Amino acid sequence: MTAGQAKLEDLAARLRAQVSERRYREAQEALDEYCRVLRQTAAALPRGNLRRLQDEWRRLAEETRRQVLAGRAHAGARLAKLAQLSQGSRFYGAARDTRRTREWLA
Repeated sequence: MTAGQAKLEDLAARLRAQVSERRYREAQEALDEYCRVLRQTAAALPRGNLRRLQDEWRRLAEETRRQVLAGRAHAGARLAKLAQLSQGSRFYGAARDTRRTREWLA
């Protein structure tokens, strides 16, 4: 394993961690750096040895895409749940004003 390949693995781990923590701005920076190091590593390798790098890149890109889509879906579900909760609290809040405590006891 060359130094470039070791750096690629470190950057890939950093990218995965940042995406899983939903730190997308930092993940974009890690992705840019990963791409830069990938180009340098690919340029230093003989032509026939690029297949493994291509497979690793595709696997990382697909995994990252799935994590981002899952994070977006989760955020959308949380927002929908918050919207439902806020509508429910307005409903119960309006019902509270219609009767006073003394009216319930009578």
